Amino acid sequence: MRRAPSLPCSVVSIAMAVALASAGAGCRSCTDDAGSTGREAKGTQPPMPSGMLVPAAAGDEAGANPPSAANLRIARHVRGGAWTELQVAAPGDAPTRNDFQHWRDDSIFLSLEAMTLLHEPFARALPGFDLFLPRLYGPDALAKLSTELDAFATRSSGPISETARELSALAKSTAAKNQSLWVLGP
Repeated sequence: MRRAPSLPCSVVSIAMAVALASAGAGCRSCTDDAGSTGREAKGTQPPMPSGMLVPAAAGDEAGANPPSAANLRIARHVRGGAWTELQVAAPGDAPTRNDFQHWRDDSIFLSLEAMTLLHEPFARALPGFDLFLPRLYGPDALAKLSTELDAFATRSSGPISETARELSALAKSTAAKNQSLWVLGP
């Protein structure tokens, strides 16, 4: 009986690694937008590590300079750069929408530094939140976001605490009008 030729070990290892990576990727789209429709998703979004997108705050092991107070506050009438834009959604907008008019006069803008610090409240309110992809916060997710931002503001101080409170009020008033809010990343 003749034996089939065997493949080198490295080829088999590479093939198995590719198969495992493909199987592990999965389809996240089914759970990413669960919070925008009012359905509860299982688990919570892990918090973004401090300093992942911007240098960590002063007093930590990295010893970086803290962001300026102006960078931690809400801005309006921004026309470009690395800003997260918050827009009130049009009636009937779906989480799958992907065509947006950016830099609108009625938008609210947050710097990348502020959004890095506020990532956890946004992720807790809408499982699957991704800072760099458009996310639609429906009224239920906005109510949860308001609660999360209030808790964050209580634990924090300074300009980022004030920003969290202002965003909480925006989320609460938008939800009360039965409107949704788009979070459009940089």
